[in-house]
Amino acid sequence: MMKKHVLAAAVSALVLGSASSCLAAANPFSDVPKDHWAYDAVTQLAKDGVIEGYGDGTFQGSKNITRYEMAQMVAKAMAKNDVSAADKAMIDKLAAEFADELNNLGVRVANLEKHADNVKWSGVFAQKAMEGNHENSTWWEKELFLNVDGQVNDDWKVHAGIDTKWGTNDKGFNGEEEFSDAYGASNHKVSNMLYHVYAQGPLFKGSNFTFGLFTPGLQSGYVGNARVKGAELDYKVGKTSIKAYGGRVNEKVGDLSSNWSGYFRRGGGIGDYKTGQDTETGFDDRGLYAWGASVEHAFTDKTAAGLGYYQLKHSYAYDNGSSSLGLWAVDFRQNLAKNLDLTAFYSHGNQHFQNKAYDVKLTYNGSPWGSKPWGAALGYRYLGSDALIMSSVVNGSEKPGMKGLEAQLWFHLAKNIQLQNYFFNGSPIDSFYNDSNNGAISGSRQKYHRTAYFSSLIFAF
Repeated sequence: MMKKHVLAAAVSALVLGSASSCLAAANPFSDVPKDHWAYDAVTQLAKDGVIEGYGDGTFQGSKNITRYEMAQMVAKAMAKNDVSAADKAMIDKLAAEFADELNNLGVRVANLEKHADNVKWSGVFAQKAMEGNHENSTWWEKELFLNVDGQVNDDWKVHAGIDTKWGTNDKGFNGEEEFSDAYGASNHKVSNMLYHVYAQGPLFKGSNFTFGLFTPGLQSGYVGNARVKGAELDYKVGKTSIKAYGGRVNEKVGDLSSNWSGYFRRGGGIGDYKTGQDTETGFDDRGLYAWGASVEHAFTDKTAAGLGYYQLKHSYAYDNGSSSLGLWAVDFRQNLAKNLDLTAFYSHGNQHFQNKAYDVKLTYNGSPWGSKPWGAALGYRYLGSDALIMSSVVNGSEKPGMKGLEAQLWFHLAKNIQLQNYFFNGSPIDSFYNDSNNGAISGSRQKYHRTAYFSSLIFAF
């Protein structure tokens, strides 16, 4: 009967650390026989983080029972793909030495190989500070976002995004508290909230199918960035991608058109949800549905463009939900020079009011999530409330219904640590909010500020 078990990598790290500090020998497994050829191989693989140890820091490779334990370790090491050529050669040599034990383990070994590193965790911790055009104080926020990715088979995977936030607008930095967001008629606590959960894989050659709760991937999210519970099918042929999605919108009221969303008001000042209801939030529980389709083509390595059509159904802003918002959108990307890109989009809605939206932006050094040490962007936006569903152009401090200049500046402070800063300077599109009282919203006396900012210190893991 086996008396020892392979521990998780975190425990192994503690074992190796204590062994190296307490023993004079370089080998982290204290009981390995000095005359066993596996000594050097095990030591090197342990240093490279490929092989994991045991709870007591030992490797007793000359005893039959621990040969089986060693076989389990080797099986898991054999399943890893990101090892060096030298480590791969040592793993192969160990596998030959313990071939009988590996064969005797049979299905168990096959199962270890199949599922080693099958589920992967990643995420970010972020400290944020933001102030919107319609707000009079800074919103401080701490956020922990976890990604869980599991490989179902060679083609399909499952992804979950788990979000936890603490925030405050009156207690300052480090005064953040747990809070809830309104989703239609109900409040949802932003603590271990499933932000995304979906399965993804091909239905046929060249396709990619997504099913669950997700953010659509059409045209960089310029006009259809609202999460949905539904499905998306993408098909790529050559340099052309054809995409389509549909489902029930699953976004908080404050990010859609509402009296909680600053100047983001559809239909000439109306929100997506009916107000004054006898519910937890005061909004009704209507189901908003969205769908869209796009054709996107890369003409060259430097030039790409797309055309799409979208609909938002049952918004209270349009005839109490009996009419739909339909809109066309075009987008364009051009690499102008090394590390310099021009991006733009234009959309037009069928419901009049603020029925056009566009954004033109110059970006240096690409995305903050790339490898460049720093980057910047400068652009101009005009985001009509009736020309989009939700837009990836805005951040937490900004909303549609505004026009003006935008800027971005980000730095990589260290490996996996970055500071992102977004700035906006502009005014409401609707002249109703630009009255003589410094732009106060009639009735509420809530004044707009030309400047909004969003800063975030991010630690990725």
